[in-house]
Amino acid sequence: MLTPGNQAPELVLSDQHGKRFRLSDLRGHKSVVLFFYPKADTTVCTMQACSFRDHFEEFAAIGTEVVGISTDDQDSQFRFAKKWKLPFTLLCDTDEVAAHAFGVSKWLGIIKNRITFVIDRSGIVRAVIEGRFRSEGHVREALQALR
Repeated sequence: MLTPGNQAPELVLSDQHGKRFRLSDLRGHKSVVLFFYPKADTTVCTMQACSFRDHFEEFAAIGTEVVGISTDDQDSQFRFAKKWKLPFTLLCDTDEVAAHAFGVSKWLGIIKNRITFVIDRSGIVRAVIEGRFRSEGHVREALQALR
């Protein structure tokens, strides 16, 4: 798994709208909070995503893009974002390319743990926040790492 100080790998995936997202497009412009979650619209994943939603303006105010990622397909991600009014990008890692590149472990075809990477404007990982059942802590720790 990537650790603080590592360069974030390139990431090119489709989002919930079918639009291509490239992590390197943000380099030099914005910091990124990239949170991996096991499954869209499940209890703890919903709490986690809604926690990022509820603090979205705080991240935006400090020039940070919030991006969620799971192995769910585009339709699932779209329904999840719409149902919970998630204002940020949700990426579809159906082939587990991003999970592999970031070293996020898998179990039974889904992400085993919820992991958040805080990536600075130059593309360097500044914090890695782990916790299988914690959701609110990821937001608080990500905001601390960015300040």
